[in-house]
Amino acid sequence: MSCSASRSPILCEDWRVKISKILVFAFSVFSIAIAGDLPSDQPQPPKRLMAITVDDLPVAQPSWHSDRQMDRITTDLLTTFGEHRVPAVGFVNEGKLEVEGEIDTLRIRILKRWLDAGLELGNHGYAHLDLHREPPEEWKADVVRGEPETRKLIEASGGRLRFFRHPFLHTGMSVELQTEMSEFLRSRGYTVAPVTIDNSEWIYGRAYSYAYNANDEELKQRIGRDYLRYMLDVVSFYEGQSEAIVGRAIPHVLLVHAYALNADWLGEFMTEIERRGYRWISLDEALEDPVYERPIDGWTGQGGISWLHRWAITEGIDRSVFKGEPEPPEWVAGIR
Repeated sequence: MSCSASRSPILCEDWRVKISKILVFAFSVFSIAIAGDLPSDQPQPPKRLMAITVDDLPVAQPSWHSDRQMDRITTDLLTTFGEHRVPAVGFVNEGKLEVEGEIDTLRIRILKRWLDAGLELGNHGYAHLDLHREPPEEWKADVVRGEPETRKLIEASGGRLRFFRHPFLHTGMSVELQTEMSEFLRSRGYTVAPVTIDNSEWIYGRAYSYAYNANDEELKQRIGRDYLRYMLDVVSFYEGQSEAIVGRAIPHVLLVHAYALNADWLGEFMTEIERRGYRWISLDEALEDPVYERPIDGWTGQGGISWLHRWAITEGIDRSVFKGEPEPPEWVAGIR
């Protein structure tokens, strides 16, 4: 309706007000619908959350790299975490801080850089001892031996040493041993860092270090691209495992290592994961989910397996649910 000169100004003003109100109402309805506040018959996507943990600090393995390379690997990893705003936790093997039996200042500085970047450090054992091979008392002593330098750095930055990651994800081959070690770790103030997205990334890490040191750019690209494919397949697999075992999406905990591989490729992986709708969270936030209160003591085998699979075994779920886990190809495994 137009307001010509022949119409009453009051009537024109009334119509302007009415039209304005209609437009405001329509825009409000549209905005609410976009925000997802209106009821919908469409299924809502699962809430996707992931924490990232990094094993074998300062760098895995120091024997594979020069000091300059270790510094560069650390720079690139920390830059990636900063760009993607990932509150990662790095797990330290204090035995890797030593050169010829003495603490190396460069490697100490590398750990301090993690803290300066706002990230957290945890204990991964002094010498990465295997609980399934070592006497329990020696394993406990290795845990304690893995604390002093890390604790000193953390406390100097105003924090405290809180997390422990089992080497090889080996938690004990009997319920009694698992209970004993859980109580021991708790007595020292540790929370165990679980893993729900387990993987064989270490196979790619070993192969990539060969190409990295050989300056073989073509091989680095080939390994890196396949690594990206593999890791995305792994995430898809464990998303399915979460639905099959828990019945819902859970906040996942991913395990990777402080490799040259991840210094170069973890950023691309993160970008792809973000495109899937994931938000990065801290390990603390992940562990707030009640799923992590489920017992894992049904698994007493040799392997270090995902917490999802430990829950399934403990609860008596048919192990056929585990079928289909992605594996690295033989051509990658053969590079060493």
